[in-house]
Amino acid sequence: MNEKTITAPAKINLALDIVGKFADGFHDLKMIMQSINLTDKVKIKEIPAGIKLDIPHAKLPLDEKNVAYQAAKLFLEENNLDKGVKIYIEKNIPIAAGLAGGSTDAAAVLRGMNQLFKTKMSLDDILMLARQIGSDVPFCVEGGTALATGKGDRLNYLPDLPSTQLVIVTPPLQISTPVVYNAYDELKPDIKIPVNSLVNDLKHKNTINWKAGWNNVLEAVTINMTQEVDKIKEILLDYAVDLVMMTGSGPTVFAICENDKIADEITANWPRKNDFITKAKTVGRAPLI
Repeated sequence: MNEKTITAPAKINLALDIVGKFADGFHDLKMIMQSINLTDKVKIKEIPAGIKLDIPHAKLPLDEKNVAYQAAKLFLEENNLDKGVKIYIEKNIPIAAGLAGGSTDAAAVLRGMNQLFKTKMSLDDILMLARQIGSDVPFCVEGGTALATGKGDRLNYLPDLPSTQLVIVTPPLQISTPVVYNAYDELKPDIKIPVNSLVNDLKHKNTINWKAGWNNVLEAVTINMTQEVDKIKEILLDYAVDLVMMTGSGPTVFAICENDKIADEITANWPRKNDFITKAKTVGRAPLI
């Protein structure tokens, strides 16, 4: 049977700064992106024609509004393939949560179709397609640890972060990324993030100082929109954790834990029963081939 199964890791932002705005309205970003082992599973099967999406237990569009569908269509057109695909996605990553769940599925489709159809597209070629789909999709193609600039699609890969224990918490609400960025323009929080210094730490130090200014300029904006992020942060900060921060435009919050025991304690005793909560670890870059 001609099919491929690809693991699609979520991402967190270890740092997120906004340094300007482009003429088209998009924000000029400077971010440190990190893959984690919270994953979706994407199975791609060749069919005679068309694109069929199957995403059980998730309220997501199954047509061109879905970025995984867009990725498949773009790949078929770019390679002049007179074939089709059926794409099954097992969703484990919360939706619209700042974890790049849709983007990583789209990236997995590009990777999987490249293997399935033996098209041997280069990383640069795959990234060219990824940029047409969404700003986070290029990072999700290989993942790992990277400095992302511009609209988030210009990548400078960094050494893999040593495996780091995390707790991921997502409250039961979805946040619109465009709404948060528009609110940022109105609020303009005065937060300084030493991204260049943090990148230098990642390049040259074995032990990371998590008190060194790791932050997310959008956190104050999302907290202004919903108290859920602040409530989750307060609970996490009661534990012996190294860093607590919102990822992306939210509402997901992550904590960096010194060890697995602390992560187990947090997840076992989490008081908010409607939150999604899981342990996770950072993972390294997965080369295209």
